[in-house]
Amino acid sequence: MKILAMPIGFGAFVEEINLRQIGESDTGKLREALLEYGLLVVRDQGLAPDEQVAASRIFGSLETFPNTGNQVAGVPQIFRVASRPADGHVEVGRYWHSDGSFREVATPITLWQTVEEAREGGQTLFTDLQLAYRELSLEMKRKVEKLITVHRNGILHPLVMLHPKTGRPGLYLNMGLTHHIQGLREGESEELMAELDQHFSRPGATYIHAWQKGDFVIADNLRVAHKATSVSADQRRILNRTTVSGNDVFWNKVDGREKLVA
Repeated sequence: MKILAMPIGFGAFVEEINLRQIGESDTGKLREALLEYGLLVVRDQGLAPDEQVAASRIFGSLETFPNTGNQVAGVPQIFRVASRPADGHVEVGRYWHSDGSFREVATPITLWQTVEEAREGGQTLFTDLQLAYRELSLEMKRKVEKLITVHRNGILHPLVMLHPKTGRPGLYLNMGLTHHIQGLREGESEELMAELDQHFSRPGATYIHAWQKGDFVIADNLRVAHKATSVSADQRRILNRTTVSGNDVFWNKVDGREKLVA
């Protein structure tokens, strides 16, 4: 297995690996690489739904979702997103976000497998939340360091979140599901969110992933945020998405057993 760092400053490509046949040594290397780079891109995998579930479990137990009729029958661990309603959920995540931020224990890891790639459009953008925090001005760091975001469902998260494994600070903000920021007036809250939204997209800060057949992409949601770009409904684009439960992610285990998290 080879791990090649992306020139963007985060993320890595993983080569010479078959996720259908992965041993304990490579499992450890993948976990370490995810913590180091925040985003892993593995090409040429072409995993079937059950194989994707098995590969995803390298990183912990998986969340499950109801079958709404346009999902993968018999595989509740997969949340299918698509360009057409018949194929999966459409118009999902067209703003900077980390999956599962609406949960009290936020979803730590997301994994995607290409099923059908678009001819044009449909890319996913990624940005490094820890680098975004480091590159704030000192004045802005002081402004945001104690703030709390409030989701539409009432869930609270610190705007500056310490990664539960590495302890490194990073911005954590879902631009679509955050209702407001505690302690700020409505206009101030919206103004700050808009400023951080632009900061996430600042020049040179994003990796744009153009999906290819067989791609398997892994993101540490507490290190990177992502957002989807549009794709026309006349194209058939499908991604199978799996997500790791915050209560059972690999970094909360010691020798295969749960450890207490402060």
